[in-house]
Amino acid sequence: MKRRQMLINSGIACFSSLLSTTLPSIVKAQDAKPTFYTKGRYLYNRFGEKVILNGINLPLLDDWDFPENDKLAELEKTGANAVRIQWYKDYGQSDRPSYSISDLDKFLTRCQQNRIIPIVMLSDLTCNSDANLLNTQLIPWWIDNDVLKVLKKHESYLIINLANELGAYRWADNQKAALNSFKNAYQSAISSIRKYLHLPIMIDAPDCGTSIEVFSLIGQELIARDPDRNLLFSGHAYWSNYGGISHIETIIKANLPLIFGEIANKQDENIKGKTKYCYYDLDGTSENHSPSKTFTYQKLLPILKQKQIGWMAWCWWKDNCANRQMTLNGNFSHLTLYGDDLVNNPIYGLKVIAKRTR
Repeated sequence: MKRRQMLINSGIACFSSLLSTTLPSIVKAQDAKPTFYTKGRYLYNRFGEKVILNGINLPLLDDWDFPENDKLAELEKTGANAVRIQWYKDYGQSDRPSYSISDLDKFLTRCQQNRIIPIVMLSDLTCNSDANLLNTQLIPWWIDNDVLKVLKKHESYLIINLANELGAYRWADNQKAALNSFKNAYQSAISSIRKYLHLPIMIDAPDCGTSIEVFSLIGQELIARDPDRNLLFSGHAYWSNYGGISHIETIIKANLPLIFGEIANKQDENIKGKTKYCYYDLDGTSENHSPSKTFTYQKLLPILKQKQIGWMAWCWWKDNCANRQMTLNGNFSHLTLYGDDLVNNPIYGLKVIAKRTR
């Protein structure tokens, strides 16, 4: 009898242990949300787990080897948990190899298989000052039936970045009017998107992504006007002549979900109507021109780590500024000094801070 009771007790213990390990996963599966979502300052996956996006920009359509090759397998070796995907409504060069929405579909599937969170971004209006073009030129693409079919397929793990670096504020002649135009344009765009999709919508700051202070001014209003309350606000840290770091704490205090969609080691400049690539050194070197501010990306990244703010490096490859590429040829075995620092730095490198999610 004693032995029999011991066996019964052992069985009960094993069953209890099994329940303790399986019930949470069952509960989580039942309670899972249909998409990633934001709450306060943070992004969460479908299962309520906090996600800090630490990844890399991939100029997918500037690589004319795509769609046959895309370098995702090489990028995956960095440990990045997210990839910001450059896409175009209209690439604008007839000699570029053709691509289709089905190619994006296949790429998003591979992202999911590699547990890399995809962020689809349209680059057509980069640095255009007219925020109203968002609704007339880009939103029709986002809500096109064929595009929506792909986005809905991947919606549970996808983020969309409606427009790259669109709008003006600090650079506008009338800042109040420009800010109001920016806000109204995005309110209208959000309304259009929410008829079809409920995933996180990423909004770039105006002035080529640099003026993050606008989020302190209109961020809560944009969230309140979103039926799903599911927005991400993105800054681009090209801060050679701008004290952007000082605005980060204000945004945190406003409890807004901030991410840096682009950080880089070099910054371009427009001189007499022409783009000078790699003009400013944002890495503390003296290769080209020193910024008027003492900003470096090496100063920013430890702050972002401490504040639990995600970032996306610009860029894996290809770029008109070769020194801004993380790799010489798209392969992990050929990291540049900049790429090696972003991957292997013991404080802020992707190998240290990036955490893959479900």
